[in-house]
Amino acid sequence: MTPALREQVSWPVESANLALEALARQSRLATRAAELLPPPPMPTGRFWRRAFDEWIQPAAAQLGAEAEPVEPIYGEVESMVRTAAPALLAANRGGDVRLYVLLGFQRGRARLLGPDHRVATAKVSELCDELRYEEDVKVAPEVDALLAETPLSGAHRSAARAAMLAARCDGLRLRQCWLLKPSPGLSLWAHAAHARVLHAFFATLACHALQYLAALGAWWVIGVAGLSGRFEPGWFAAWALLLFCVVPFRLLELWWQGAFALRAGAQLKQRLLQGTLKLHPDEVRADGAGRHFGKTSESENVETLALSGGLLALLSAVDLVVAAAVLWRGAAGGAHLVVLVAWFALLLALGIRHYRRQRRWAQSRIDVTHALLERMEGHRTRLAQEAPARWHAGEDELLSEYHDVSRRMDASAAIIVALARRGFLLLGLCALAPAFIFGAPAATALAVSVGGILLATRAFEDAAESFQQLSAAATSFEQIRGLLTAAGRTEPQGAVAMVPRRARAGEDRGKPLVEMRGLGFRYSPQHQPVLAQCDLVVRRGDRLLLEGASGSGKSTLAALLAGLRAPTEGLLLVDGMDRATLGAVRWQERITFAPQFHDNHVFANTFALNLLLGREWPPVRDDLKEAEEICRELGLGALLDRMPGGIGQMVGETGWQLSHGERSRLYVARTLMRQADLVLLDESFAALDPETLSLALRCVLRRADSLLVIAHP
Repeated sequence: MTPALREQVSWPVESANLALEALARQSRLATRAAELLPPPPMPTGRFWRRAFDEWIQPAAAQLGAEAEPVEPIYGEVESMVRTAAPALLAANRGGDVRLYVLLGFQRGRARLLGPDHRVATAKVSELCDELRYEEDVKVAPEVDALLAETPLSGAHRSAARAAMLAARCDGLRLRQCWLLKPSPGLSLWAHAAHARVLHAFFATLACHALQYLAALGAWWVIGVAGLSGRFEPGWFAAWALLLFCVVPFRLLELWWQGAFALRAGAQLKQRLLQGTLKLHPDEVRADGAGRHFGKTSESENVETLALSGGLLALLSAVDLVVAAAVLWRGAAGGAHLVVLVAWFALLLALGIRHYRRQRRWAQSRIDVTHALLERMEGHRTRLAQEAPARWHAGEDELLSEYHDVSRRMDASAAIIVALARRGFLLLGLCALAPAFIFGAPAATALAVSVGGILLATRAFEDAAESFQQLSAAATSFEQIRGLLTAAGRTEPQGAVAMVPRRARAGEDRGKPLVEMRGLGFRYSPQHQPVLAQCDLVVRRGDRLLLEGASGSGKSTLAALLAGLRAPTEGLLLVDGMDRATLGAVRWQERITFAPQFHDNHVFANTFALNLLLGREWPPVRDDLKEAEEICRELGLGALLDRMPGGIGQMVGETGWQLSHGERSRLYVARTLMRQADLVLLDESFAALDPETLSLALRCVLRRADSLLVIAHP
């Protein structure tokens, strides 16, 4: 990119607030008016990206949008740029960080918004070179020295240089792209509009209507020619041309239908994933593993049946409108329209009854799934403690109820299909009887009526199928509605300008870090308070031990401190700020929590990933080295030496099995890797022998700046 173009389209990092606001408004993603403050001074080195990420996410939330960081591999930068808009890109040229506001593409060139709010275009390759400059400059001298010894020149030399740079930097991730998207708190319709789902939907309807009209016109031409006896070449040419037009319209309809299905399905999956991640553990426990699994499995029905059934219903509605217009011009006229409306009302009433039966069937199926999984989970306990005569208690009743509701649902579906396929055909032909009784109808009018009856019969068949699909989709939607609603929950972003710099380890000793004043918590207004009038001050450098009997509220207090629960009364401050001011991300940076064993998890992945959940991924070499050092300090060195893959060994249900004590120390190591100001450990040492406990305590005391340990007396 030439220096003149770079100066025209790039923004200084100090003006990131103006660049982000301009991008949000140009992309129509700014749903709220806000005056953004500029980012704080960026640190040098690789940490500027982390600092910028901490600024941009709450800043985008102020505008009502979301900034999602993207980390493409070096070789995938060009494909990422082509699909990234709207996005904010950052390029670091020797410490001078410049921002590029990417709006989209026009004729293969990137459209960039400059500081003067004028749109300019640049080659995609030029923009990619800017993004890769920081990595290229590290290996460019070596590559250029090798090329100097070759006879290559011109375009061949440039191509060879690009290939060698790509080979040397292969696998490196560039953390300098932020996609701007609608806020998760917006409705599903707002996300669908941004993804142009409705555009594909209306294009599908338009193509279907054009295809239908072309086919209808073709049969009208050949019908008029046949009934009038005028078999002229022009009529045949018009008939062939109209039939030929059906083919491209049908292809366009299928293409837009596929685009609609892909876009709508992607939006639904993203929404469900966001909702699942925002569910509180108490909500999952309330449903139980089996019932929650049964509900989430319904999402596939919503995607497939709602999309196919919704499209089929609308297309059948178009067919019915066309059939009504044809029948109006037929021999029976108004009589056929009355029959058409009455038959549609009857099928609609039957469809509503089928929907009610399907709701009961879906609930019964979820109950059976829940019972099955609960019995599988506690199978060993039942074998050991429950009398054999009661192993299958309640199963026959559940299955019998499921069989009854299934039979009733299938019967209603069969009635709808039978009436849709033959019912209107018979009634439509019967409606022609008065025309024959009170006078001989014209051949043309009779042919039009028969054609309209056939069109309406086909439309009713499609409508009956769409009724069943939409009924199943609506039933499944009721099951996952909670997940879709949970996706709209927002975490406090905090006031960026008011948040001070984090104190380094060892600084501000004795200064209050956490303050509780009259803190209280109860699970619901009907329950007795678990905690009441708690006052506590944790200062930097403190090492505290919290003891108490089971059920006394120790774990609840830790969850409040970690931000996993919100207090129902009182005040909780970290660095003098509440959670709304500090923000969820910065709160978790200052306080990290290792829950009790049954509330913590080992994920089926590498040992390294389980350790570095709070760090950047893929990890850098220093993070892996630090993680291994902590593990060895905790007494896990023998485990790492035994595992064939070392820290990269797969663990969990499908990998290396860890003992209770090994898991506990993994959780401690994971918590220490967060490098938080205050470390909370809830019963983390309960499964350790005295020698291992001594090792673990020395490690924790050495690496935790401030510490609160919860234990039984």
